[in-house]
Amino acid sequence: MKSKNNSWFLLALVVLAGCSSSKTIPYASKWNAPFSYVDEVKPDGKDQVSRLAYGIINDDHYLYMTMTTRDPATIQKILGNGLKVSFSPEGQKKDSYSLLFPVVLKEDRKALRRIDTDLPNSLGLGLLMDSYNKEAVWKDKQGQRFINLVEADGSIKSHISMDKNGELTQQMAVPFSLLAMNPKESSLLGVSIKIDGASSSQSGFSPRIGIGLGGGIGMGGGMGVGIGTGGGSRYGTNDRGVDIRLEVQLARGNG
Repeated sequence: MKSKNNSWFLLALVVLAGCSSSKTIPYASKWNAPFSYVDEVKPDGKDQVSRLAYGIINDDHYLYMTMTTRDPATIQKILGNGLKVSFSPEGQKKDSYSLLFPVVLKEDRKALRRIDTDLPNSLGLGLLMDSYNKEAVWKDKQGQRFINLVEADGSIKSHISMDKNGELTQQMAVPFSLLAMNPKESSLLGVSIKIDGASSSQSGFSPRIGIGLGGGIGMGGGMGVGIGTGGGSRYGTNDRGVDIRLEVQLARGNG
Protein backbone atom coordinates (compact mmCIF):
# COMPACT_ATOMS: atom_id res chain seq x y z
CA MET A 1 0.00 0.00 0.00
CA LYS A 2 2.82 2.32 0.89
CA SER A 3 4.46 1.65 -2.49
CA LYS A 4 1.20 2.54 -4.25
CA ASN A 5 0.96 5.84 -2.35
CA ASN A 6 4.54 6.68 -3.29
CA SER A 7 3.70 6.00 -6.95
CA TRP A 8 0.76 8.42 -6.81
CA PHE A 9 3.02 11.03 -5.15
CA LEU A 10 5.65 10.72 -7.89
CA LEU A 11 2.98 10.92 -10.59
CA ALA A 12 1.62 14.11 -9.01
CA LEU A 13 5.09 15.66 -9.06
CA VAL A 14 5.49 14.84 -12.75
CA VAL A 15 2.11 16.39 -13.58
CA LEU A 16 2.88 19.56 -11.62
CA ALA A 17 6.26 19.88 -13.31
CA GLY A 18 4.56 19.67 -16.69
CA CYS A 19 2.16 22.50 -15.82
CA SER A 20 4.79 25.22 -15.68
CA SER A 21 3.58 28.35 -17.46
CA SER A 22 7.08 29.44 -18.45
CA LYS A 23 8.55 26.31 -19.99
CA THR A 24 11.76 26.76 -21.97
CA ILE A 25 11.21 25.73 -25.59
CA PRO A 26 14.11 24.43 -27.72
CA TYR A 27 14.43 26.38 -30.97
CA ALA A 28 16.86 25.90 -33.87
CA SER A 29 17.90 29.12 -35.59
CA LYS A 30 18.38 29.15 -39.37
CA TRP A 31 21.49 30.40 -41.16
CA ASN A 32 21.15 33.82 -42.76
CA ALA A 33 22.23 33.40 -46.36
CA PRO A 34 24.07 36.38 -47.88
CA PHE A 35 21.86 39.37 -48.60
CA SER A 36 18.62 37.81 -47.34
CA TYR A 37 18.77 39.41 -43.91
CA VAL A 38 15.81 40.23 -41.72
CA ASP A 39 13.16 40.35 -44.46
CA GLU A 40 13.64 36.62 -44.97
CA VAL A 41 12.94 35.60 -41.36
CA LYS A 42 9.87 33.38 -41.63
CA PRO A 43 8.13 32.85 -38.27
CA ASP A 44 8.07 29.10 -37.70
CA GLY A 45 7.24 29.01 -33.98
CA LYS A 46 4.00 30.12 -32.33
CA ASP A 47 2.70 30.71 -28.81
CA GLN A 48 -0.83 29.30 -28.79
CA VAL A 49 -2.10 31.57 -26.01
CA SER A 50 -1.04 34.95 -27.41
CA ARG A 51 -1.02 33.81 -31.06
CA LEU A 52 2.40 35.46 -31.35
CA ALA A 53 4.48 33.82 -34.08
CA TYR A 54 8.27 34.12 -34.02
CA GLY A 55 11.23 33.28 -36.23
CA ILE A 56 14.99 33.59 -35.67
CA ILE A 57 17.96 33.46 -38.04
CA ASN A 58 21.59 34.40 -37.51
CA ASP A 59 24.95 34.81 -39.18
CA ASP A 60 28.36 35.32 -37.64
CA HIS A 61 27.57 38.90 -36.64
CA TYR A 62 23.84 39.37 -36.06
CA LEU A 63 20.79 37.69 -34.55
CA TYR A 64 17.62 38.51 -36.53
CA MET A 65 14.11 38.09 -35.09
CA THR A 66 10.65 38.55 -36.56
CA MET A 67 7.45 38.40 -34.47
CA THR A 68 3.93 38.63 -35.92
CA THR A 69 0.37 38.44 -34.62
CA ARG A 70 -3.18 39.20 -35.68
CA ASP A 71 -4.59 38.60 -32.20
CA PRO A 72 -6.33 41.86 -31.10
CA ALA A 73 -5.61 41.36 -27.38
CA THR A 74 -1.90 40.74 -28.01
CA ILE A 75 -1.68 43.74 -30.37
CA GLN A 76 -3.34 45.83 -27.66
CA LYS A 77 -0.74 44.76 -25.10
CA ILE A 78 2.22 45.42 -27.42
CA LEU A 79 1.02 48.88 -28.47
CA GLY A 80 0.06 49.78 -24.90
CA ASN A 81 3.03 48.38 -22.97
CA GLY A 82 5.75 47.47 -25.43
CA LEU A 83 7.47 44.14 -26.02
CA LYS A 84 10.67 43.14 -24.25
CA VAL A 85 13.17 40.62 -25.61
CA SER A 86 15.85 39.46 -23.16
CA PHE A 87 19.04 37.58 -24.03
CA SER A 88 21.00 35.10 -21.93
CA PRO A 89 24.26 34.07 -23.65
CA GLU A 90 25.67 30.72 -22.55
CA GLY A 91 27.87 31.10 -19.46
CA GLN A 92 26.59 34.59 -18.61
CA LYS A 93 24.02 35.83 -16.12
CA LYS A 94 20.39 35.17 -17.08
CA ASP A 95 18.67 38.04 -18.92
CA SER A 96 21.86 40.12 -18.88
CA TYR A 97 20.74 42.00 -21.98
CA SER A 98 17.34 43.19 -23.15
CA LEU A 99 15.66 45.32 -25.79
CA LEU A 100 12.37 47.07 -25.00
CA PHE A 101 10.52 48.04 -28.17
CA PRO A 102 8.27 49.85 -28.78
CA VAL A 103 8.90 52.30 -25.98
CA VAL A 104 5.48 53.48 -24.79
CA LEU A 105 5.66 56.98 -23.37
CA LYS A 106 3.01 58.34 -21.03
CA GLU A 107 1.78 60.63 -23.78
CA ASP A 108 1.48 57.64 -26.12
CA ARG A 109 -0.77 55.89 -23.61
CA LYS A 110 -3.03 58.94 -23.41
CA ALA A 111 -3.30 58.94 -27.18
CA LEU A 112 -4.00 55.21 -27.32
CA ARG A 113 -6.89 55.55 -24.90
CA ARG A 114 -8.54 57.93 -27.33
CA ILE A 115 -8.07 56.06 -30.58
CA ASP A 116 -11.43 55.57 -32.19
CA THR A 117 -10.05 52.77 -34.17
CA ASP A 118 -10.35 51.76 -37.68
CA LEU A 119 -7.41 49.38 -37.44
CA PRO A 120 -5.30 49.02 -39.44
CA ASN A 121 -6.32 52.10 -41.46
CA SER A 122 -6.14 54.68 -38.69
CA LEU A 123 -4.10 57.77 -39.53
CA GLY A 124 -3.35 58.17 -35.83
CA LEU A 125 -2.02 54.63 -35.65
CA GLY A 126 0.37 55.40 -38.50
CA LEU A 127 1.70 58.43 -36.65
CA LEU A 128 2.10 56.36 -33.52
CA MET A 129 4.07 53.68 -35.41
CA ASP A 130 6.35 56.37 -36.84
CA SER A 131 7.01 57.55 -33.30
CA TYR A 132 7.67 54.05 -32.02
CA ASN A 133 10.23 53.42 -34.76
CA LYS A 134 12.49 56.20 -33.53
CA GLU A 135 13.71 54.80 -30.20
CA ALA A 136 14.19 51.67 -28.14
CA VAL A 137 15.59 50.96 -24.69
CA TRP A 138 18.65 48.72 -24.49
CA LYS A 139 19.88 47.19 -21.24
CA ASP A 140 23.29 45.63 -20.72
CA LYS A 141 25.79 45.28 -17.88
CA GLN A 142 26.20 49.07 -17.76
CA GLY A 143 22.49 49.66 -17.19
CA GLN A 144 19.67 50.72 -19.54
CA ARG A 145 19.67 53.57 -22.02
CA PHE A 146 17.68 54.93 -24.95
CA ILE A 147 19.07 54.14 -28.39
CA ASN A 148 18.33 56.00 -31.62
CA LEU A 149 16.81 53.74 -34.28
CA VAL A 150 16.78 56.39 -37.00
CA GLU A 151 20.52 56.92 -37.33
CA ALA A 152 22.17 54.06 -39.18
CA ASP A 153 25.10 53.38 -36.87
CA GLY A 154 25.50 49.68 -37.70
CA SER A 155 24.22 48.61 -34.30
CA ILE A 156 20.75 47.53 -33.11
CA LYS A 157 17.90 47.75 -35.61
CA SER A 158 14.22 47.44 -34.74
CA HIS A 159 10.97 48.16 -36.58
CA ILE A 160 7.23 47.76 -35.97
CA SER A 161 4.46 47.93 -38.57
CA MET A 162 0.89 46.82 -39.28
CA ASP A 163 -0.32 45.69 -42.70
CA LYS A 164 -3.73 46.21 -44.31
CA ASN A 165 -4.90 42.85 -42.98
CA GLY A 166 -4.33 43.88 -39.38
CA GLU A 167 -1.16 41.82 -38.84
CA LEU A 168 1.35 43.45 -36.50
CA THR A 169 5.01 42.73 -37.28
CA GLN A 170 8.08 43.46 -35.17
CA GLN A 171 11.56 42.94 -36.56
CA MET A 172 14.89 43.36 -34.82
CA ALA A 173 18.56 42.73 -35.45
CA VAL A 174 21.03 42.60 -32.56
CA PRO A 175 24.81 42.28 -33.07
CA PHE A 176 26.48 39.48 -31.12
CA SER A 177 29.21 41.95 -30.14
CA LEU A 178 26.70 43.71 -27.86
CA LEU A 179 25.92 40.37 -26.20
CA ALA A 180 29.62 39.76 -25.52
CA MET A 181 29.46 36.45 -27.35
CA ASN A 182 31.00 34.80 -30.40
CA PRO A 183 28.55 32.44 -32.14
CA LYS A 184 31.49 30.46 -33.56
CA GLU A 185 32.53 29.55 -30.03
CA SER A 186 29.22 29.43 -28.17
CA SER A 187 26.11 28.12 -29.91
CA LEU A 188 23.40 28.39 -27.22
CA LEU A 189 21.48 31.58 -26.47
CA GLY A 190 18.52 32.00 -24.14
CA VAL A 191 15.85 34.33 -25.56
CA SER A 192 12.81 35.54 -23.60
CA ILE A 193 9.88 37.37 -25.22
CA LYS A 194 7.77 39.18 -22.65
CA ILE A 195 4.64 41.34 -22.97
CA ASP A 196 2.97 42.78 -19.87
CA GLY A 197 -0.79 42.55 -19.40
CA ALA A 198 -2.90 45.39 -20.75
CA SER A 199 -3.35 47.10 -17.39
CA SER A 200 0.25 46.76 -16.21
CA SER A 201 1.23 49.67 -14.00
CA GLN A 202 4.87 49.28 -15.05
CA SER A 203 4.33 50.62 -18.54
CA GLY A 204 4.59 54.24 -19.61
CA PHE A 205 8.01 55.92 -19.70
CA SER A 206 8.33 59.56 -18.82
CA PRO A 207 8.05 61.70 -21.97
CA ARG A 208 11.23 62.35 -23.98
CA ILE A 209 9.92 63.00 -27.47
CA GLY A 210 6.31 64.07 -27.90
CA ILE A 211 4.60 62.54 -30.91
CA GLY A 212 1.94 65.20 -31.28
CA LEU A 213 -0.87 62.98 -30.02
CA GLY A 214 -2.58 63.76 -26.76
CA GLY A 215 -0.47 66.71 -25.72
CA GLY A 216 3.02 66.08 -27.13
CA ILE A 217 4.85 68.55 -29.31
CA GLY A 218 3.91 68.73 -32.97
CA MET A 219 0.26 68.45 -33.93
CA GLY A 220 -1.27 69.15 -30.55
CA GLY A 221 -3.91 67.17 -28.73
CA GLY A 222 -6.69 67.17 -31.28
CA MET A 223 -5.81 63.86 -32.87
CA GLY A 224 -7.32 60.81 -31.20
CA VAL A 225 -5.98 57.34 -31.79
CA GLY A 226 -7.22 54.75 -29.09
CA ILE A 227 -7.50 51.03 -29.12
CA GLY A 228 -8.57 50.92 -25.52
CA THR A 229 -5.61 50.21 -23.27
CA GLY A 230 -6.25 49.40 -19.63
CA GLY A 231 -9.11 47.49 -18.05
CA GLY A 232 -11.81 48.69 -20.43
CA SER A 233 -10.58 46.80 -23.46
CA ARG A 234 -13.15 46.24 -26.17
CA TYR A 235 -11.26 43.05 -26.98
CA GLY A 236 -12.26 41.24 -23.79
CA THR A 237 -10.94 40.79 -20.31
CA ASN A 238 -7.89 38.61 -21.01
CA ASP A 239 -5.22 40.61 -19.23
CA ARG A 240 -2.59 37.90 -18.84
CA GLY A 241 0.91 38.81 -19.89
CA VAL A 242 3.01 36.85 -22.36
CA ASP A 243 6.25 35.12 -21.34
CA ILE A 244 7.87 32.96 -24.04
CA ARG A 245 11.21 31.39 -23.17
CA LEU A 246 13.40 29.88 -25.89
CA GLU A 247 16.70 28.00 -25.81
CA VAL A 248 18.09 28.93 -29.20
CA GLN A 249 20.61 26.70 -30.95
CA LEU A 250 22.45 29.11 -33.21
CA ALA A 251 23.10 28.13 -36.82
CA ARG A 252 26.58 28.01 -38.30
CA GLY A 253 27.71 28.68 -41.84
CA ASN A 254 29.68 26.35 -44.05
CA GLY A 255 32.81 28.40 -43.84
